[in-house]
Amino acid sequence: MVRSTILAAHSLQTGSGVGRLAITKKLVLWSVLVLQVGFIGCIWLMQMSRGQDTQQRSALDQTAGRVNFVASGEAGKTASESVSHTSGTRCPRQQENVNRYERDFYQMKPIDRLNESHLPDYNVPAYVDAEMGLTPALWCYREGTINETQHLNDVDYLIAPLQCKCEIGWHGRDCGQPEIIWRALMTSSRASKRGGSTPLQLVEASTTSLHRLFYMLELGAWDHLSLELLELQIRALIKVVDYFLIYYVSNGSKERSLESMLGSKTSYTLLRCSSESNCSSSMAFSHFRRQLWQQCGVQMQAQDLLLHGNSETVYAPAALKFLKYYAKDVLPMRFRLKYNVYGFFWQHPKKTLLNGVISSLGHLHSAQLDAHRLQRQAASTLGDLNHYGGWNCALCLPPEQIVLLLQSSSRQKLPVKLPNDTRNAHIDATYMQQLIANGVHIDGSTQLHRLREQSEKYFAPEEALLQSSQYGQLLVNLYDVDVLEDLQDED
Repeated sequence: MVRSTILAAHSLQTGSGVGRLAITKKLVLWSVLVLQVGFIGCIWLMQMSRGQDTQQRSALDQTAGRVNFVASGEAGKTASESVSHTSGTRCPRQQENVNRYERDFYQMKPIDRLNESHLPDYNVPAYVDAEMGLTPALWCYREGTINETQHLNDVDYLIAPLQCKCEIGWHGRDCGQPEIIWRALMTSSRASKRGGSTPLQLVEASTTSLHRLFYMLELGAWDHLSLELLELQIRALIKVVDYFLIYYVSNGSKERSLESMLGSKTSYTLLRCSSESNCSSSMAFSHFRRQLWQQCGVQMQAQDLLLHGNSETVYAPAALKFLKYYAKDVLPMRFRLKYNVYGFFWQHPKKTLLNGVISSLGHLHSAQLDAHRLQRQAASTLGDLNHYGGWNCALCLPPEQIVLLLQSSSRQKLPVKLPNDTRNAHIDATYMQQLIANGVHIDGSTQLHRLREQSEKYFAPEEALLQSSQYGQLLVNLYDVDVLEDLQDED
């Protein structure tokens, strides 16, 4: 009896232990299940929040990509109109100038050169520097110097102040003044003696005096652009300009070629406008300044230089680079450009054209941020009748594209003469080919002057001549039979 009682008690204890174990297992399984569900829920919530953040950022980016302007002169209007959107902004990898003092200048040390073994033995007295105003070292501008390895003889060193030996067309003690700048300085010097203002305040070039250059390029309607000329404009200044600020009117998506022209290492901001009325220079400048700050962290300074040009202008880089190094302040200056038509092989009888402007950014505020008004305020000119600040190439388009240009709304600005007075007279590509071949302007009366590379000093931009196979349509008159025969004879 006792034994059976003990066995029963033992079985009860064993059953209760098994029951507790089963309950514990169930609790553990439920806990694991709850944890898994909670973990999956957390991941789902994180994905949801990240998707919302992405949508908010994209919305902010789209908002920042639009340019909203308040209409001026209409009080009480607060609604802004979205008039344009950007095609892209590329910031520099480093906030540095595209030019380097150590790369553009080299140091000449006359004392060391005089004491070289192949020169006569001569110890230069210490008082020579003090009495003659000589410095122990001189920095020469590489582009304007004949040969940086050329030695000086001891007689020249004692008789005349030390100076670099300049290439033809370069001036100054360090050979840093190109011909166009040298003549502009002479003109401003004469003007200042007569009581006029000096457009340039110069300093000695150094690592700390180098300014940034912003090139604000107004292209107009994209459909009427010469892509060949546009690429030449960019390539001619790509080693001088720090930021390209390009704006144009377009309703298509053909602008990818523009980004390929600028390249992956160029800093630029592009603005595509919906219409000409919404593409003023003041609107574009406000947008560029904001985009550079928001996207690149670049803030424009008063001492920075602003160059403004259009789709027909190719500027000479030498004068621009001089202003970056030597100009402390630049009052608005226009450019005297060589006036070409159809290509660099024809020149207008007027020979030159005043267009474009360069100025220190500090003077743009007085022009109400309007580059065209800044140009009208310019009282000085870079270039003269024999030395140009660049090239203006009007109607430098294929004949078919010129016909489309004349058929557009811009035709009212161009004096056009029809081939004849008949009722069915019209301008077509064949007629334009005849005008280009014979050097006749589209007005039907202006005879253009023929230019040849062999006899013309400023025939075309240097970049075009170096890459002549790429810019052949601008350099060679493809519709002139005589020119083509000459080329065949040369071959």
